[in-house]
Amino acid sequence: MDGDSRVDQRLSTLDKGLTILEAIAEADAPHGLTLTELGQRLGMHRTTLLRFLVTFRARGYLERDPQTERYRLGAQVLNLASTWLAELDVREIARPFLLHTCEECGELVHLTILEGSDVVTIDRIEGRHPLSLQTGIGNRRPAYRSASGKAILAYLPEAEVARVLATGMVAVTSGTITTPDAMAHDLTCVRARGYAIDQEENFAGVCCVAAPVFDYTGRVVASISIAAPCQRTGADRLVSLGEAARDAAAGLSQQLGGAMHIQKGGDQLAANR
Repeated sequence: MDGDSRVDQRLSTLDKGLTILEAIAEADAPHGLTLTELGQRLGMHRTTLLRFLVTFRARGYLERDPQTERYRLGAQVLNLASTWLAELDVREIARPFLLHTCEECGELVHLTILEGSDVVTIDRIEGRHPLSLQTGIGNRRPAYRSASGKAILAYLPEAEVARVLATGMVAVTSGTITTPDAMAHDLTCVRARGYAIDQEENFAGVCCVAAPVFDYTGRVVASISIAAPCQRTGADRLVSLGEAARDAAAGLSQQLGGAMHIQKGGDQLAANR
């Protein structure tokens, strides 16, 4: 056997091993698959398949339930995924989604994170219609009075929300929410829609929408917002902007491994609480 043939053989073996891992990962059975079920799905001989499974178990890539004899992914798979996901730069990955959203709606788009009781702008794309707001990169503003902040607060545990609101809820416009009860109602609406709305709560004459971004752990880590003058944002326009923010946030969440938490936001929130 020449060198090229040996390389091909090794690649073929690796391909089979990865196919096995993918079959277990994609299985619709919640508790894994048995050796027989795997063999039927993949059309592999039992003896050959067993050699792969033993190796994967020894390396921590698979686990086997001794009672059901079902195989499922092991901790080593999560370790590899966690290492890769931890190195992702949210701002860099978010940039294409921000640009696309800005091009589609023509309005000012922000990427924000929560620090303490404030949301901080970490990226900003100016729209076709310039909007003078003091929200440049690094700008901080209280989370309770912005769509960006409410989109994040809506998916945090109640204790964390209470801690943020306890720092104070001072009115800066006639639309600012100033009581925890009113905020609780608003956050319920955020979860129902999938995006937050800020109608002149922080800046007079400015309306904003924002949607949450989730990472692979299921935790909300950022929000994408769109801001525009209220004179350009009637009820229908506000809904379309909210849906645009929600789509962008869902796309970014998918890149961060958190897409399933967008679809199951209520379940994820309940688990946090």
